[in-house]
Amino acid sequence: MRRIRMLQAIPRGTSTLEFIVVLPSFLLVMFGAIELSRAWMTMNVVTQAAREGARVGSVSSPFDAGAALARIDQVLSGANLTAASKSVSCAAPCDPDSAVTATVTVNFQTLFPLLLPMMAGPWPLTNTATMRYE
Repeated sequence: MRRIRMLQAIPRGTSTLEFIVVLPSFLLVMFGAIELSRAWMTMNVVTQAAREGARVGSVSSPFDAGAALARIDQVLSGANLTAASKSVSCAAPCDPDSAVTATVTVNFQTLFPLLLPMMAGPWPLTNTATMRYE
């Protein structure tokens, strides 16, 4: 009888059970943080690509949208990204002090679509930069 009471008093497996209960929440927070960090980095690259495209477009004489689009592709390829859409335009007539506008859109895709279903599907990240034509 004493032996049965001693076995019931020993808390075996308690830490394993607590770990199993906490693990899904921990993984959700960890993978969520990873994906939000990736999205933030992607947004920063899109911002930089738009700025670079607007800058190249604003200093080219005469205005050359092709060179600006090539610069956008160059910045995005450095981060292994592809533009879903991109455009560079200058308000007509493209005289000094006109606005050169570059718009870049990249589709962000999560690495963990099964673990984070709320982030599944491509999320378009868009940024626009405007600079004065010189």
